[in-house]
Amino acid sequence: MPLYKATITKTERLPDGSIIEKGMTLQFTHFGIPWDGNGPGTEAINNSFLRIYGIDLKANFALNPGFVSVEEVR
Repeated sequence: MPLYKATITKTERLPDGSIIEKGMTLQFTHFGIPWDGNGPGTEAINNSFLRIYGIDLKANFALNPGFVSVEEVR
């Protein structure tokens, strides 16, 4: 199972009052492409941020490559 690392790329105050900071990082696993629109890869990223940081990136319109970079960990 591939292991990916997602990192926040810029500090931002979100609409719900949460703050994401540049450098917030987590690892997650997913079969397939992590950036797949609204598919299971994007949900895997959002669910990981919810579980680790308690922040719902999708509900705050921050679940996109402008805020989150994803790379495969080898």
